[in-house]
Amino acid sequence: MRDGLYKVDFHTVHGTGSGVIYAIGGKVRGGNSGFAFIGTYTGDGDRISVKVSTQRHNFDPNLKPLFGVDVVTLTLRGTMSDDMIDLEGTALQVPGVHFKAVLTWIAD
Repeated sequence: MRDGLYKVDFHTVHGTGSGVIYAIGGKVRGGNSGFAFIGTYTGDGDRISVKVSTQRHNFDPNLKPLFGVDVVTLTLRGTMSDDMIDLEGTALQVPGVHFKAVLTWIAD
């Protein structure tokens, strides 16, 4: 994974969301208006594995979590190509809900 700032667009059957993450040295940090994203990643060639947890920081009831709960740990796998990363996976707390995300590199 290329070090830098990424835009992230994600969705489940419950809805869509977006935010930003910063990746450097095997760590990812980021968030959106409702949640922080904190995790790690490893890569091998064009393959990538990510484990990321969410933590709510804005308790506005209009900001609905995509998994129905505020704290989840996502286990994701995907592929990297040029300035994009495609990821798919599930949350440990809600294993039946499939998650997809696309990361687009913005800057270093």
